[in-house]
Amino acid sequence: MKGHYKNILCVLSDSHRQDDTVAQALHIAKAHQASLTIMLSLESLPPNASMVMESFSYVDSQQTMETQAQHWLKEQAESWGKHYPVSTAVTVGQPLIDVVRYVKKNNIDLVIKRAEESFLDKLFGSLDMRLFRKCPCPVWIINHKPRSQYKNVVAALDLNYHYPQHEVSIRRDLNRDILRHASQIALLEFAQLHIVHVFDAVPENIARDGFISVDNDRMETDLAKIHAERESELDKLLEELGNELDDNVLEYLKPQKHIVHGYPRREIAATTTSLDTDIIVMGTVARLGVPGYIMGDTAEETIHQLKCAVVGVKPRGFETPISVD
Repeated sequence: MKGHYKNILCVLSDSHRQDDTVAQALHIAKAHQASLTIMLSLESLPPNASMVMESFSYVDSQQTMETQAQHWLKEQAESWGKHYPVSTAVTVGQPLIDVVRYVKKNNIDLVIKRAEESFLDKLFGSLDMRLFRKCPCPVWIINHKPRSQYKNVVAALDLNYHYPQHEVSIRRDLNRDILRHASQIALLEFAQLHIVHVFDAVPENIARDGFISVDNDRMETDLAKIHAERESELDKLLEELGNELDDNVLEYLKPQKHIVHGYPRREIAATTTSLDTDIIVMGTVARLGVPGYIMGDTAEETIHQLKCAVVGVKPRGFETPISVD
């Protein structure tokens, strides 16, 4: 799996405290010998800007902003690129659309971005969430204050294959891709790889509120069967991963398995927190058989509970609703 990433895009939303973000992007690009582009993506001024502030002309200010941004980025890139070559790009418009279009036109296979400092101290802001939903390649959102080195990497897998057959193959492929990405990061950072799967048999709120009756003894037997089923599926994935990796690499990784019974929307984040996770790799799209479908509720709720970096991976065949033109 060497050289997993070939074209990386590092997205900056402003000029403040971006050295750590770029350093992380350079670290990853060097490890994979990938091309790296640093994009400063700014929102355009509102059309009525000249009416709100009569001291400037809308067109002149828009052009000045772009010129100044290009000048700043060029100067910064000279410093950032001393030990590894970087390209630069500046966009002024709608950041989500500009980033996705650049990704599609330039065959980008990883987007790296610093988490927005958002309302009510949520780690992930509006643009972050929209990239998780609509960017066609994996999106790596790093913390406001990233750790110098990751120690614990989590791959969050959904090993429930009780779906129509056409969705099962997509789900298996997505799990394989999540595990590949997480393994790459663990190897890059000399970190411990954890694999987390949370399953629930009867939705917790239904059982708790007494909407159905449950035979507890039979439930325990069923839960044991489900646990064994999911562990078997995970072992198959790990065997496939071991065959892809060089000799003894999987043995070196020594992935730790965490198969947890509970409510996924709560337990994925809780388990991740208990493991002192630095970064989690997870799927971010629901209704896997539908191209371009929005992020699932479980993924979105989980992301909002996390305090670590996140890599969001789309299923194969995902089609962004954003056009290139």
